[in-house]
Amino acid sequence: MSKSPAWSYSALTAFETCPHRYYQTKIAKAVIEPQTEATLWGSRVHKAFENRIKDGTPISKELAQYNPIADKLVAACAGKKFATEQKLALNEHFLATTFFAKDVWLRSILDLIIENKDKALVIDLKTGKKNPESAQLQLFAGVIFAIKPWIKTVSTAFLWLKTNEVTREEFTREDVPHIWQTFLPRVQRLNDAFAQQKFPKRPSGLCRAWCPIKTCEFNGGYRGEKVQARDGDDSDVVRMA
Repeated sequence: MSKSPAWSYSALTAFETCPHRYYQTKIAKAVIEPQTEATLWGSRVHKAFENRIKDGTPISKELAQYNPIADKLVAACAGKKFATEQKLALNEHFLATTFFAKDVWLRSILDLIIENKDKALVIDLKTGKKNPESAQLQLFAGVIFAIKPWIKTVSTAFLWLKTNEVTREEFTREDVPHIWQTFLPRVQRLNDAFAQQKFPKRPSGLCRAWCPIKTCEFNGGYRGEKVQARDGDDSDVVRMA
């Protein structure tokens, strides 16, 4: 394989964090990323909000602390066009396509989209620790502008549920070139990795306790085994078929 698969924000950041882990978990699928308490909790919270907003299903007692936020989101959707957990996809020409189409280039799942004439609001629920990185909000806006040509302004927000804080950014169509100029060099580096069939290890503070790749010497659970390159040498570079 030399052509890179469709990317998403999470896949792109996973590649940038450690190309080797990305390859082993996302491409070769030699290692399955284990579910953690945090990821399972996040899934339950997202499903509860989706059901509350879309169908009016009451929030469970386990998640009762989120009722005030859910009520505000329901009120914001009243009388407007909205969608929850919306799966959107673009091809390389920035045209809408289906999520699993042969020409799919970018995939994105948006927690909540609210439209009001030529304006759109995109809200992403975050159950983890607040992060100052907001590039994902730019990507949300870029996808909306590409798929919905009638939209002139996109307001985006992270809702940090742990602290009840909000990170906001607003974009207009004039921002579209800048949005893609931000991401295209990053995507090109991913494409280059596939073209060169090289996915080197990138040690970081996440290696010892948080990485599932036990065959990597930087992993805290490493016991001396090592992933071999396809050509049989001991290189740290993983080569693809």
